[in-house]
Amino acid sequence: MISLHVVGCPRSGTTLLTEMMATCFRIDGSCDHEETIFKVSPNHVGIYLSKKPNDILWVDRIIDRDPDLYVIAMIRDPRAVICSIHQGHPGMYFCNYPVWKRAEKALARLTGHPRILLLRYEELVTEPDAVQKKIAEKFSFLQIQHPFSDFHLHARSGQKSVAALGGLRQVDRERIQGWVDHKPRLKEQVTRYPELLADLQRYSYEATNEWTSALNGVVAKKFPCRASDRKEWFKYVEQRIRFRGKIHRYLAARNL
Repeated sequence: MISLHVVGCPRSGTTLLTEMMATCFRIDGSCDHEETIFKVSPNHVGIYLSKKPNDILWVDRIIDRDPDLYVIAMIRDPRAVICSIHQGHPGMYFCNYPVWKRAEKALARLTGHPRILLLRYEELVTEPDAVQKKIAEKFSFLQIQHPFSDFHLHARSGQKSVAALGGLRQVDRERIQGWVDHKPRLKEQVTRYPELLADLQRYSYEATNEWTSALNGVVAKKFPCRASDRKEWFKYVEQRIRFRGKIHRYLAARNL
C-alpha cells in the first residue's frame, strides 16, 4: 500500500487539497474528511489518501522509516490562517499565531525530503492545474482523472469536509486577502505577536512592513478563539509522550 498523507497548519487548505486529490486523481481509497496517519491501516490496497493537519508535528519521526509513505505539507499566509472561521465552530476563530508558528517550525524539518512535497495554499487557488501537474510529477504513481480547476463539477465531498470548506464551489482566490475583513482580530494578533511580521517577509508574503498601514486607526480586539494564547507546556509534553506510543505502534504494524 502507498500512503499519501496531507498535513499542515489547520486552516491552511489541507481539506481543499485532499478533496481535490480524492476527486481528480485516481485514488484507490481515502479517509472520510480526516484520519491521522497513525490510524491508517497498513492493509489497504493500492493508493490510500488521508489528511490530518496536526500530523505535521510528528510525521518527520516516521517518514524515513516507511518507504511507502508520501506527504504533502501545506503552508498559508499566517494572516489568513489566524483570521479564518470554521463553520463547525461558529462565533470564534479557529487558530492563532502560536498554532501557525508551531506548524511552520515542523514544516522546516520536512523541507528537502524526497517523499515530501511542500505547497502553498495561494498557489493552489490561483493556479490549480499547475499545482496538480506539480503533484503528478512529484508522485509518479498518481494518474489524473479531472483537472483541479473542474473539482467542483465532480466532487462528492462529505458533510464535514463541506463545512470545513465553507461550501463546494469553483476554486477561486477570493480568500487569499480574506484577512482585510478581520482587521481588529489581526491587529490584536500582530500586537501580541510582532514576530509575525518577520515571518511574512521570510515566506515572501510581503516585501516590507508597509502593509501594516492598513491597520492604522484600527482598534485591536480580542475575540474568542478555539486555540489558547496561553503557553500550554503541559499539553505539549503530554502530546509528546502520547505520540511516542503512536509512533511505536505505527512502525510495529508495518514491520519497520
